[in-house]
Amino acid sequence: MRRTLEFFFPPSVSTIEELKAFATGEASYLAQKTVIGYCRVKTMLDYEKLLTEADFRDAQELCRWEAYASTLSDMLVLIEGWLRPGAEPARQKLADSLAAFYPAILGQHVPPHRQDWADSLAAFERRFALARTSEPAAPEQVVTESAKLIHELVPIADRLKRNDREVINGDLRMHMLAAHSSMLKRFRRDALVAALTT
Repeated sequence: MRRTLEFFFPPSVSTIEELKAFATGEASYLAQKTVIGYCRVKTMLDYEKLLTEADFRDAQELCRWEAYASTLSDMLVLIEGWLRPGAEPARQKLADSLAAFYPAILGQHVPPHRQDWADSLAAFERRFALARTSEPAAPEQVVTESAKLIHELVPIADRLKRNDREVINGDLRMHMLAAHSSMLKRFRRDALVAALTT
């Protein structure tokens, strides 16, 4: 019953912990839905069989984790643009607070194929520094690099995925638009801005 109620009446997001949970959950969903969904479509009836093969399973997990690191960056850029206060110093404080989410969330787990997230952290720092001083990007625009990454890493033969970057990009855009719609419904903007700037 609780799950059904939350589906039709999703809980509001008004605290830092709730915001972190939202960003983490949406980023995870974006990555998993896109990577696994694409693999299922391209392999069709062979998908379950391929999951029994360690090489395919490990490659899919690698892609999913790398996609997650990228979609988490997408989510935080989107959230900062939507919550951004109009004046300083609140604007800077809010962006600084959100920037700290990325290493805190990503550092909770390091997958077996990595020793650390140093390159992802550095890439996010560069991206976020630019995004926070630019006009907020539209939801469907923030996932372009994630689509390129997934297209490159997804464990499907190059000859079969060669022309599918736009397919992956379209899938990610659709899911990000849904995440943005959820933000509009669930975020309590004033409460979140206050929590992130004090």
